Amino acid sequence: MTKIAEVTKIARQYFDANDWNFHVLKVRENALTLAKTHKASREVVELAALLHDVARAKDKHNDENHHLIGAKYAAKLLLRLGYSPKIVSAVVHCIEAHRGSKDLKPRTIEAKIMANADAMSHFDMMPLFFYWRRSENAFPEIIPWLEKKLERDWKKKLTLPGAKKIVAQKYKAIQLLLSALK
Repeated sequence: MTKIAEVTKIARQYFDANDWNFHVLKVRENALTLAKTHKASREVVELAALLHDVARAKDKHNDENHHLIGAKYAAKLLLRLGYSPKIVSAVVHCIEAHRGSKDLKPRTIEAKIMANADAMSHFDMMPLFFYWRRSENAFPEIIPWLEKKLERDWKKKLTLPGAKKIVAQKYKAIQLLLSALK
């Protein structure tokens, strides 16, 4: 088994089917697309995509700091699997900075790709229905939260050339759907 296959297998065990299929795998797909376009390390962005939300998946109470807790988990795992300190450091920075709105800003092209790929996944899967299903809030209460999240992603996290273009049609469709739900 390759090391990336081993990381995939380990990461997969922490996520429910919805998070894995409609978020993690979409983040990986988007990250690999952007890595090719921007000539970035495919290995770094793929590892970061697979591991970026592990802390949140392991413990839903880690949501606010999942980027920091997840980065530490990823470092230990990747070192144990024999990845070089250079790769580990790059992946850790990607995970720490993937939220975009926190104090840690992406400094490398791979970290910028991760923040963009994470935001792009929100337009791929319409997170409203997944978050509503998990929450105790009424459906209409979730709509303003989703509008704010997607607007923040659109204006602040989608910073790379081409990222907005890839999801523009989906963004417009989601806006139309949300306005119809009001």
